[in-house]
Amino acid sequence: MRHLQVLSMALLIPCSIMSQSSCPGDVNNDTVVNLNDILMLLTFYGDTCSNPSASYPALQISEIHYNPGTEQGNDSDFEFLEIYNPTEHAISLENWSIENAIHTTFSMEDSIVAYGFIVVARNADSLALTMTEPSHLTQWPGGQSLNNTGETIELVRPDGGLADVVSYEDNDGWVSPPDGLGPSLEWMDSGLPNEEASSWAASLTFGGTPGAANSMWGLSDPE
Repeated sequence: MRHLQVLSMALLIPCSIMSQSSCPGDVNNDTVVNLNDILMLLTFYGDTCSNPSASYPALQISEIHYNPGTEQGNDSDFEFLEIYNPTEHAISLENWSIENAIHTTFSMEDSIVAYGFIVVARNADSLALTMTEPSHLTQWPGGQSLNNTGETIELVRPDGGLADVVSYEDNDGWVSPPDGLGPSLEWMDSGLPNEEASSWAASLTFGGTPGAANSMWGLSDPE
């Protein structure tokens, strides 16, 4: 009986006395922890709680250099992918990954600045010599390459969901010059759906624009 009396007294303590900053026991927010709060908690007794799904930014694949021209050099030295951050905040890429075409997982050191790029290269040392702007550059694991006739590139969020998917080809509506003639395959404008072949063009710059705004941006009509 004494324990029940103590519990009853505790249940009627005003929140203003219990804490000046918070009152976690006051479920119904009536400023008193009482039997009503316990009854409300019992209503949810046995429910399984889980954390809400994390919200991830809509990063996008913005450039693909799958078959560099012979004048530039070997595919093994100059192939790259570029990812664009369309938000006003820097984004950490820890545990993001690229799958299907190549397989690589980003580390805690990898990030993209606001409205900036990260370049993922087959050979980072060689590609760094061609970059005109100081963007983040990393390298995918050795022994992997982009298919010269086309394949699917998947950008995967840390929760396993697909952030972006581009299935490029060297025909069937996709422009052909990026297939060994020198230019890269560029997303024509950040306002266009990058999953469609009509949204991609050959770069106006030999070897593409790794880490910089695409040469076609501003020349097309996103509408």
